[in-house]
Amino acid sequence: MKTLYRVFAIAASLGVLAGCSTKLLDIPQQGVQSEAASYVSDSDCEAATAAVYSAWRHAWSGVGESVTYGGDSYYCNLFWFKNLLGDDVLSANHVNQVELGNLCLSNGNAWIGAIYEFLYNTIYLSNTVMDKFQPDSDTKRRCIAEAKFFRALCYYELTTLWGRVPKIEHVLSSENNYQCAPAEIDDLWAFVLQDLTDAIDSGYLPHKKNKDDKDMGHITQEAAYAVRGKVNLTIQKYSDARADFDKVISSQLYGLIDNMGDLYHKEANGCKEYVFENIRHWDDSNLYKQDGWQGLEDNWLFGFGLIAADDAPYKFVNFQGWGAISPSKKIYDAFVAEEGATSPRRLASLVCDSDLPALKVSYNTNMEWTGNEGYFRFKWLMNMDDEWDQGWTGRLNNTPCMRYADVLLMMAEACVRDGASGDTYYNEVRTRAGLPTKTGVTMADIKKERFLELCFEATRWQDLKRWDDAEGGNVLKTELGDKGVQIPKYIVKVTKEGDVITSVDKQVTYAANPNPAAGYQDEDKYLPYPLVEIQTNKLITSGNE
Repeated sequence: MKTLYRVFAIAASLGVLAGCSTKLLDIPQQGVQSEAASYVSDSDCEAATAAVYSAWRHAWSGVGESVTYGGDSYYCNLFWFKNLLGDDVLSANHVNQVELGNLCLSNGNAWIGAIYEFLYNTIYLSNTVMDKFQPDSDTKRRCIAEAKFFRALCYYELTTLWGRVPKIEHVLSSENNYQCAPAEIDDLWAFVLQDLTDAIDSGYLPHKKNKDDKDMGHITQEAAYAVRGKVNLTIQKYSDARADFDKVISSQLYGLIDNMGDLYHKEANGCKEYVFENIRHWDDSNLYKQDGWQGLEDNWLFGFGLIAADDAPYKFVNFQGWGAISPSKKIYDAFVAEEGATSPRRLASLVCDSDLPALKVSYNTNMEWTGNEGYFRFKWLMNMDDEWDQGWTGRLNNTPCMRYADVLLMMAEACVRDGASGDTYYNEVRTRAGLPTKTGVTMADIKKERFLELCFEATRWQDLKRWDDAEGGNVLKTELGDKGVQIPKYIVKVTKEGDVITSVDKQVTYAANPNPAAGYQDEDKYLPYPLVEIQTNKLITSGNE
């Protein structure tokens, strides 16, 4: 919303200056189209809707282009942001990331402010489509349905992350000085459901042609059902959630791909498993927009102690990496306990030191990796085929916002919560992972399966919160209470004789976090309102429950 305040503040200042106009300044402006003439045609509407898609794309995974917040520039996105909050991830780079990764949550954290702004910017652009265009053509009706979908999606994120937030139904004007009180959570959920229902009932959201259709550039009817199902699951309307998820499943337009290792790489772009995804729009004049910074920050510490052989079986980007996001020992141990030490799904998700020789990765110098327990994230690790043509400065892979495996496991959860069997949906995911099926699947089984299947995919924080609400408020504290309380460091010491490595010693040390806010505490259930928002919108206070 701060973006809106800036725009309107500029407009207000121009209005003051206009009062001093003279005949010398009273000159008709040339080459400028009026607002009324800007929101007329189908092409105008499609352009305005494209801006909504672009804003969401930037919010979800577009870290290649920085955002200015509070006077500084930041590279962040919602996918990264939510991953940092989960117990499957450790963080190691930049103060804002580390604070989030240790659950030291404060209203001065620039990432909290930037993500909040990204979401409200997308809402503003969605409202523009709905306010400025009349539904007098098929194209406009489709665009309005798409805008409603994205507004609902943003409010799902805002409500699960921040709790009570302002409900902005129209483009803001100066009449209320842009002061907006937070809405009640129940009102926000009703608003989200109404937007999604309107989008679905419009009948103008398209469908894929078949499972292999990779040309979908628009949100589909099934994507809207999937998101509405997730909302219904969150607010414990389990029979409604089942009905929504069944629309996706029974459409037979989606499925699980065979090779999990293709997910999050360009081979999977548009695949049958992506219910909807962030489709990258390439601009080779500015490769940093193509997600280059996220690839660099989250790459392993190549150039700082690790090196991959030229004939490594995985096409590592061997130039440089900053090791910003690493797997926790907790997620590794969960894989081993459920699947064994060498399961295909574990190897497609994360690897450990003993896996490096087979990958032809070795240590070539001393290395200290803060925020690492000796494990290496493999899922969405960029490779040379994902890249654009200048090192790490771009990636060709789309980032899924929701996978079909997620839908299946949410369907299993809705069934079990509703007193029905979720075995069929749960076992479809396990079968792809090469694991034996189970009968009489319980919530404990589903929780474990989601932890493993969806690790590092920005679902964990909202899963834990949903379960916390459904089970009386103990899950978040149990799972996240010690997150960030101890800071790990992976230390490698290499001994050489000349250029020959004679020994490599490795250990993980832990140091107490000096920040007493580390680890989940009761006030962490909802993120704090950004400081800039509190200072700008006087109807926002520090409490948001």
